[in-house]
Amino acid sequence: MTLLSPAMLLAASGLFLAVVWFLRRPMTGRARRSAPGDFVPITGGLIHYQWHGPKNGPVLVMVHGLTTPSFVWRDQLGALTGAGYRVLTFDHFGRGFSDRPYARHTMAFYVREIDELLEKLDVPAGYSLLGYSMGGAIAAHYAGLRRDRIKRLILLTPAGLLKSEPNWIARWPVIGDLAMFLFGGWILRRGSRQAGKLEGVDNDMIEKQCRETRFAGFGAAVLSCLRHVIYTDQTDVHRRLLDRGMPVLAVFGTKDTVIPIACAMRLREINRTARIVEIKGAGHSLVTTHARQVNRAVLAFLSDREQVPPLQAHHPSSEA
Repeated sequence: MTLLSPAMLLAASGLFLAVVWFLRRPMTGRARRSAPGDFVPITGGLIHYQWHGPKNGPVLVMVHGLTTPSFVWRDQLGALTGAGYRVLTFDHFGRGFSDRPYARHTMAFYVREIDELLEKLDVPAGYSLLGYSMGGAIAAHYAGLRRDRIKRLILLTPAGLLKSEPNWIARWPVIGDLAMFLFGGWILRRGSRQAGKLEGVDNDMIEKQCRETRFAGFGAAVLSCLRHVIYTDQTDVHRRLLDRGMPVLAVFGTKDTVIPIACAMRLREINRTARIVEIKGAGHSLVTTHARQVNRAVLAFLSDREQVPPLQAHHPSSEA
């Protein structure tokens, strides 16, 4: 039996890494030919965004989560625009048709991303903000800093309400990066297909999620979020929202294994004024599998005539 020499092993490893690298598609102009909407340059590169609905409607800004970009809102847009809302969707850096800058994806990173996007698009104060999963954590953090701009806050299965430890890929530098580079796409595709089929997500949405993993920079963005955003404790953020009188709706699925229903109980403990809706039988993909119930809860909250604290002039804070 002939053993490979160290040089041959090194060459084989290098070839394998090169193959993995070239299997990743760069986000180029050619890849963006099918992109709907428009692009705007901010710090870090181009952000892909799209306006939906009547131009004179009340504005709702939607913030997607960890692995699924703005196409995740497919089953919300018709209901929201049909009710007269002007909806802004966009892709975070590292996802969808947006650029893939090399950066630490922290809460401050996303605060700057949203600040610059809304400034470039001239979105005035008085909009509502909706976030899903990791996007819920980002939206809550952002609302705590920009209360004077935001009328209402909607959180769909928001992260950050239960303390938990990241997995070894997120905990271990270098080794975790290499593992994500080599196997992250396969792991994420397998997880999307398994969870999607278990929850009843349609094949079109599952395959769109899987295609995301084949673009360069996606895995790095996901890993950075796992390290710096997903496991951030949001207790103080939700206390700040309570203190500042932010109207909050939070929607949870009773069968969610990613953001368990215990998070709803935790939020009730922190913010007694938050309106909490639990959707029976819904998992983490509730925006797709239980879209009708989600849309009903969101529209009821947005159209509520209860008194909302008046907005003040916007003075951007340097805090992030």
